[in-house]
Amino acid sequence: MQGIVQSGGTQSIVPISGANVRLYDSATNTVNATYSSADGSFTLHPPSTTTSGIFYVTAGVRGSVMLMAILGPELPDAITINELTTVAACYSGAQFLTNDQLLGDDFPLRIVAGMNANIVNVLDGTSSSVLMNSPNAGQTNALGVTQSLANLLAACVRDADKYLDDLYKYTTPPNTTPLNPPAPPRNTLVAMSNLAKWPANNVGYIFALSKGATCYQTPVVHQPDAWTIAVKVNDSGNNEHMMFGGPGNVAFDSRGRAWIGNNVVQGEPGSAPYSIVLDAAGHPALDDNGNKMTPFTGGGLLGAGFGITIDSQQRIWIGDFGWTAETFPPGSVSLFDENARPLSPPKGFTAGIHRVQGVAFDQTGNLWMASWGSGCVTVYPNAANETTISDQYYSWPSPADSNFKPFGIAIASDGTAWVTDSNAASSGIVQLRFTGSGFEKLFQKQIGKVMKGIAIDHDGNIWTASGSDDHVYVFDSTGMLIGGYQGGGINGPWGICLDGADNLWVGNFGPLEPGTNFHGRLTQLAGINAKGHLLGDGLSPQTGYTLPTAGDEVLLANQESLYGSDGPKCHIPMMRTTAVAVDAAGNVWSCNNWKPDFDIDIGDPNAGIKGNPGGDGVLIWVGLATP
Repeated sequence: MQGIVQSGGTQSIVPISGANVRLYDSATNTVNATYSSADGSFTLHPPSTTTSGIFYVTAGVRGSVMLMAILGPELPDAITINELTTVAACYSGAQFLTNDQLLGDDFPLRIVAGMNANIVNVLDGTSSSVLMNSPNAGQTNALGVTQSLANLLAACVRDADKYLDDLYKYTTPPNTTPLNPPAPPRNTLVAMSNLAKWPANNVGYIFALSKGATCYQTPVVHQPDAWTIAVKVNDSGNNEHMMFGGPGNVAFDSRGRAWIGNNVVQGEPGSAPYSIVLDAAGHPALDDNGNKMTPFTGGGLLGAGFGITIDSQQRIWIGDFGWTAETFPPGSVSLFDENARPLSPPKGFTAGIHRVQGVAFDQTGNLWMASWGSGCVTVYPNAANETTISDQYYSWPSPADSNFKPFGIAIASDGTAWVTDSNAASSGIVQLRFTGSGFEKLFQKQIGKVMKGIAIDHDGNIWTASGSDDHVYVFDSTGMLIGGYQGGGINGPWGICLDGADNLWVGNFGPLEPGTNFHGRLTQLAGINAKGHLLGDGLSPQTGYTLPTAGDEVLLANQESLYGSDGPKCHIPMMRTTAVAVDAAGNVWSCNNWKPDFDIDIGDPNAGIKGNPGGDGVLIWVGLATP
């Protein structure tokens, strides 16, 4: 394998001689080493060109100044190592970088490599085609952020005495334990990975440092709220007829693929008869025969809502909520195999359910469903373990209560289910135990306003999103209220999830009021293990983590305007968010569920004007969370 070590990308390129180049195989921890020549070139002869993990390469430039590039599971013939490849590597591998090595299992590191390729082309060290084209490019600030951060590193490479100390100072982790303050980074790789993990730390100082070089163009013009890199993906696999139209929720299978329930047909309020599955890097997924398997349809799938889960057989269950009259009655739940082939009947499984929202499996394989439309929670016994699903079901309450609007379901370690009630007049939570032939109600409390998502941490605390009063409420395992929290940019919280450190991530839907035009944001709250923080403290800035525009109009995957040729031009790439999920590499996926402008989204039913609600695509926040 041949390569070159250089500083600079789009202009003012300088070769780096004498760099200590080290090629790593993450699976075997073997190293091949050499030095770059006067023109920055080098040659390596590793014993293998493929690995079950990934290859990556570091270049020690001088002192603690280091560059890096992630190459993936197969070695290319030639590579470039520069500041931009370093930004991509340190962000995509942020949760696995220790000193100058990526330490982790093969599976998450493969995801790291795929995300790295979304940011940079390691063959020539230029920005990836993903960032250079729609729906990124000038529609978001992600491309500019990577250029600014590459300029920051270039300043350190070219004038370490002037810039390096400040880089280390401003990328030292936040001092949350004054008696034992965190140590500054030891090298530029750790500094950049720290920035990926704490992107709201010293934002202004980092912005000033990024102006120390101009060899990567074009950097961000305006200081961001935080130094996040969010990659937008919106290729459903069929951009002519079945584009993204309101992704509602996402579930990851054992291969890292993202299964996404899709609400409506893009540009229309009508229920979509299809949903979407992307590979671990956010591109249309392929089945076991190498054929594109997305969008997928059949099995009664129509107007997928918030409910999606994967069973022990890697089968995908999707709640069919339905958005327009043609779906009623009865609503259903649809089942697909791991190649997206329908396993449910043509009208789905309908026994005991109507307009399903949340779905979840308990430890013995019982499928719990929030039957929002009929006012009950329904269980299909042992559904995860059966090859043929019977019509047997059990529901609570019985008879159903039309004032009960179950929405989110989370299963506790003792097998009980905690369910949110989204009724605006009587929101709350309820704890149920399924006995095999019925239910025991263990706890019920009225609280909040239009409760939505729910999650349970490793201590058994129950976290709930209360959409209409802008709160996240937390209860202990007995149901006692611990507190209600509003920090970190919370505004209309909807879907929530906990990361590997038990910190909470919140998707914000924003206000549901005429005249509102919501700029989406992602919220992070301190969980039970957040050192130096109280439970529920905002870890994201008060703006939330945002994805600003770079000035270009937001376009759909077919390059049409977000609101169609007759609608207004939109410059808000992050939209009203329902669900969030953290993948095995620490990337946070957030669903652009509804478009920003409420008046256009809802339309005017009284005047016969159809709404245009379905948002566009999914955002992948690179390396931001603990996996």
